[in-house]
Amino acid sequence: MNARGKITVLTFFFASCLSGALLTAYLQIRADQNVKPADLYAVVDRQLGDFRGGDYAAAYEYASQDIQRRYSVDQFQAMVEADYPGMTDVARAEYGPVQTHGRHATMQVFLVGEDDAIIPCIYMLVREGDSWRISGARLMQAWPPEMRMEGTML
Repeated sequence: MNARGKITVLTFFFASCLSGALLTAYLQIRADQNVKPADLYAVVDRQLGDFRGGDYAAAYEYASQDIQRRYSVDQFQAMVEADYPGMTDVARAEYGPVQTHGRHATMQVFLVGEDDAIIPCIYMLVREGDSWRISGARLMQAWPPEMRMEGTML
């Protein structure tokens, strides 16, 4: 193959790679735009409701496949009770910003207890098939009792 043929093949190869990268980026952006935050909120709300009702088997269904591979239902319950204090008696959840990146999403959630104590939390979710599942949560330090969210009535 002469030099002109090699240049043609290399140009075609790089153009194909660039086209693939641009198409992937475009599809990623479209997928991110199609995520409805309400779908993510619903998953968290359902799991928190199951925790409140003591139905850990139902709450386990909202956990990602990765979590379900690592923990049985009993281990999941023990982990939630040990590592996520207060999550089982949350009166309601208030939602903050949602960020998506393809099949993954993170969102800020404010867990409000019966005593109006607020625990900020970051939830990580993953799309598995047609549904969103919780892949993790990180509780932050509880706010002092006198601290309120903007717009909250006393």
